[in-house]
Parts: sequence; structure tokens; C-alpha cells
Amino acid sequence: REKLSVARLQREVAQSKSEGAMREKLIHELEEERHLRLESEKRLREVTLESERSRAQMRGLQEQFSRMEETVRNLLQSQGSPGQHGEGTVNIMKVYQEKLSEDSRRCKEGMEKIHTLADEDSRSESSSTEEEKEKTKLLLERLKALE
Repeated sequence: REKLSVARLQREVAQSKSEGAMREKLIHELEEERHLRLESEKRLREVTLESERSRAQMRGLQEQFSRMEETVRNLLQSQGSPGQHGEGTVNIMKVYQEKLSEDSRRCKEGMEKIHTLADEDSRSESSSTEEEKEKTKLLLERLKALE
């Protein structure tokens, strides 16, 4: 009889030790998930800020572009008819157009890069969020059962 009760107590001790180990593992996994979520949220905030900065830069470039166009129009009007200074006007127009198209191209590339980064981040965030929610739910259920 004593041997049976000792064996039973030993099994209970072994079971509680394994439950304690599982509980520690679950706590560690939960902490890891929290850390990953916080890192993802931080990255999302950074990308959002960068996107806002780029939008502001784009607006500034568009305003600069408009001012440059207005300046070219004013120069053309002040120089008189195109026949008088046609070659000089054409050269000025070409330089402005090249500069404007280069600025516009750089700005578009920057915005595309930011949108690509934001899309990738939000896609990975949403897919990992669903997985994380499911894992967290399962871990919490297991933790409650262990408690």
C-alpha cells in the first residue's frame, strides 16, 4: 500500500514538474510574441512617419514645380514673341523641363519605395497578426488549463 501511494505521489510530482516547465515555456513564448508585436508596431510607426515626410516633400516639390512653370511663363512673356529670342527661350525651356522631369522622377521613385515598404509591412503585419492571435488564443487556453 505504501509503495502504491509513494508511486502515485511520485507521478503527481513528475506531472506537476512537467506542467511547470510547460507553463514557463508558454510564458516565454508569450513574452516573445509581445516583443515581436511591439517591434512590428514600432516599424509601422516609422514607415508611417516616413510616408508623411515624403508626402510633405512631394507637396513642396509640386509647389516648386508650379513656381518654376510660372517663372518660365513670365520669362517668355517678358521676352516678347518667340521669333526675337527663340533660341535662348528654347534653351531655357529645355533646361527647366529637364530639371523638372528629373525632380518629378526622383520624387515618384521615393514615393513608390515608401508605398512598397508600407505595403510589405502591412501585409506581413496583417498575416502575422492573424497567426499571432490564433497562437495567443491557444496558448492562453493551455495556460488556463494548466492553472
